[in-house]
Amino acid sequence: MMSKSEDRPQSLATKIGMAIVLGGVGALAGYGMAKTFESQGAPWPDVLATAMAVALIAIGLMSLVVLFTRPSTIPKGCGVLQISVFLLAGVMFLMPMYAPASVAPNLVFGGIVALLAIQTVANVMLWRRADEMLRQVMADTSAIAFWALQTALFLYAAAERLGLVESISAWAMMGILMAVYLLASIVASARRGIS
Repeated sequence: MMSKSEDRPQSLATKIGMAIVLGGVGALAGYGMAKTFESQGAPWPDVLATAMAVALIAIGLMSLVVLFTRPSTIPKGCGVLQISVFLLAGVMFLMPMYAPASVAPNLVFGGIVALLAIQTVANVMLWRRADEMLRQVMADTSAIAFWALQTALFLYAAAERLGLVESISAWAMMGILMAVYLLASIVASARRGIS
């Protein structure tokens, strides 16, 4: 049973306060990560992948809070699936960098394949259970990310072929892809009035 407070819109002051708190937490986390990676001399693709992993896990955890505090704002049957997708993506980004310190690389890769299979099933189930607005946000996100990445990839590939820029690794490209996808999801959600 849902209380009336769950359906009541948040005041502007509450939204601003939450934005300030989240921005502060994000700034502190970013500063801490930058200092840690700077001291370790980590390559930028690992820094980007870790930032994406932290962002995905943070979104998953914030979504978990929303699921318990304002369940009426999440489409029925989608909350746990959305949270699972975000958390699994974050874990999969971290595994290639940190798991090989204690587990053989082939086992790490096998674990990533298994988690990817689980996440794929969760994504398909999420699409099937989503309401029309959530499906539209998912479709818009994919379209925005596709066109932005296709344009950027073509320009970079042409510049690389002409010898104007250096090649970048698939790992770096994956970090860039996820960053663009997260930004696209923010744009698509904002366009549909989802905050």
